[in-house]
Amino acid sequence: MRLARGLLLAFILSASLLAAAAAFAARPPVEDGTLTVQHGRGTIAMKLKGSIIGRLSKGTLTITEPADQTATIIVRGAERTRYPSETTTVYTGNNIRFRVADDRKLTLRLNGKGMNFSAVGRGDGWMDGLGDPSDGIFFDGSYSLNGGPYQSLPDERTPFELILPSPSNSASEPRQRG
Repeated sequence: MRLARGLLLAFILSASLLAAAAAFAARPPVEDGTLTVQHGRGTIAMKLKGSIIGRLSKGTLTITEPADQTATIIVRGAERTRYPSETTTVYTGNNIRFRVADDRKLTLRLNGKGMNFSAVGRGDGWMDGLGDPSDGIFFDGSYSLNGGPYQSLPDERTPFELILPSPSNSASEPRQRG
């Protein structure tokens, strides 16, 4: 009787492990998304687990990193650097070049004009271009999200998700939140 219970328990345990392994294998892997901005004018903020490399002609780059500061952050050309907290650094100036990478989420905010960058990883954020024909600004730059076609930066704050969508989802438009 004891042997039968032991065999039954072993069978149930192995069956549940096989079911868990099958469920894990059936789930598609999460792929990194991409965001590329060319000649951007406005504000783009994101929480990113990955890397970003680029340039800002004129404006401000704000980086908030994890508390233990293990991120790779290289910024060149900033005319002014401020440290509002232990984990946040604000770079201001003209012709700011940057490269940031981390395997944990960090927060970046770019505000200004002449934004040219590429980001690869997972995360989310929002973008808001400064295009306004009444102010004489007809072009506020273009972006490509998750491999989609380039389009004009939105003129209102628009959320996006930086993750490669499944083939059934549209990759060309930012994800709208209700």
